[in-house]
Amino acid sequence: MMRSEASKPKRDVYTTKITLASHMRGRGGTSDGDTGHGHGSGLDFMDSYTDTEYSYQKNRTMTIIALIVAIVVVAAILGAIMFSMFVFSESSNIIVSEPTVLLDGNHTLTPAQSLQFANKWLLSQQDSEYSWSNTPQALIAIRLGNPKWFLNQALSELSIKQMSIDLLDEMLKGVSVNEHEGERYTDFKMSTGDLATYMNAMAASCIDLNNFHGYSMTRSLHHAIRTFPASNDKNYYYYSLAVLAFCNAGERGIKDYIDNIKAAQQKDGGYKYGIDTTSMVVVALSCLSSSKQRKTQVIEHIQDAVNNILHQQKDDGSFGNLLNTANALQALLATNKEWDSTIVQNALSFITSRQKRDGSFGSVSVTAQIIPVLAMKTFADIRKVAKCEEETPTYIEEPEVLIKVFLSVTSAIGNDSTITPMMYPVTTEQGSTLYDVLVRAKEQHHFSFITREGGKWGHPIVGVNGLTEDVEDIDAYWAICIPEDAETSLGLDDVIPQDGDKIFLVYTRTVNT
Repeated sequence: MMRSEASKPKRDVYTTKITLASHMRGRGGTSDGDTGHGHGSGLDFMDSYTDTEYSYQKNRTMTIIALIVAIVVVAAILGAIMFSMFVFSESSNIIVSEPTVLLDGNHTLTPAQSLQFANKWLLSQQDSEYSWSNTPQALIAIRLGNPKWFLNQALSELSIKQMSIDLLDEMLKGVSVNEHEGERYTDFKMSTGDLATYMNAMAASCIDLNNFHGYSMTRSLHHAIRTFPASNDKNYYYYSLAVLAFCNAGERGIKDYIDNIKAAQQKDGGYKYGIDTTSMVVVALSCLSSSKQRKTQVIEHIQDAVNNILHQQKDDGSFGNLLNTANALQALLATNKEWDSTIVQNALSFITSRQKRDGSFGSVSVTAQIIPVLAMKTFADIRKVAKCEEETPTYIEEPEVLIKVFLSVTSAIGNDSTITPMMYPVTTEQGSTLYDVLVRAKEQHHFSFITREGGKWGHPIVGVNGLTEDVEDIDAYWAICIPEDAETSLGLDDVIPQDGDKIFLVYTRTVNT
């Protein structure tokens, strides 16, 4: 499992690399025949030095330390610049609006709207070190659901570096350092599933998996997956994540892994441990089926697994819980087939209806798992979406998309002369709630409003332009109408106006029957 933020050691990237280098030299030594597996202690190795060799190493070490100190100073300056830019962009662009409902009586967001709020919430969960409680999962989700974020180095580079620091720290805990066909790699103590998640996140972040600070991550994963099933890695869900990591890295020579997955399929087309495992197997095999040769090898197994998944869809559109449903949707999307729209749409409706008012689905891990399907993407798309060779980083922040909303204030109570009908054109950011629109109207016009906290639908409106609800006339109130003659039961936090929409704030009275 990924470590929580509270337990992560705060380690400087340069200190980590120096410690790692010392650690690796200490584990050098002789090779065991032709296997290339190093062994022996650092002390034995140092005792074998001659005085001249030792002096050379000492001088070389001092030179390296001097260079590193210079690099640290430059990095600190650059870091300060990036931090200031990051704070500015965060304060001006990352606004966590509450998700809302567009149509009265329909309490389900469209997938695109749900995705927008989930992305904003996820970005708001970064800590002071620019990481998340599960940074690899978060970076994968952002690559698939909000890829433009990676174009801004001020926003993305610090998070990617923090993930690299965490991984370097895990390398220090490795059992041994080995070499295979000229590639150095380390044995990680973390599970195969966690290692595969890191590697998929590295692929999403355009990090070279074959040369991570001089070490081959793909070789480490080859070594880990060949011990499958170890006591903590019996689930083909994690095995499939590893195969996905190889696929996203463009790795060859993985036929044995494909054969293992095919052999583990049960008679009903599913896999042990249920729909999550079956779904991830489909995503992994679909990623590998890009070539005609591989497609003929796995197409039958994919179809049997998909049929198993389809038979598990429930009347509410789900395939079980939120994660079951998100994983099942990934499997269906990964096959690139034109599914009956009701299958996918009902599953998406189930997911969006479970979204919380803050935009999340409960936690960073769950939200990160759901974001890809809201963007109609899967883990098999990581390499294709990343386009690392084409990506051109920039420090220029993407401009907000602005829309214009027309806000009307009027009265429906007889010949009420206390209200002057007004129409306010309001410019606001796309995705703003009606509450946000009223705030912008207050900034752009001679307009005022009053709300109170604690209403069923967020901020209930109780006053506009100085006219508040009459406490003596309990039937009089301010209504939100879309259009003018259609009062909605939704509150200010439950409406997202679109460009050109007309929103009516009407002072009216309850009709007694």
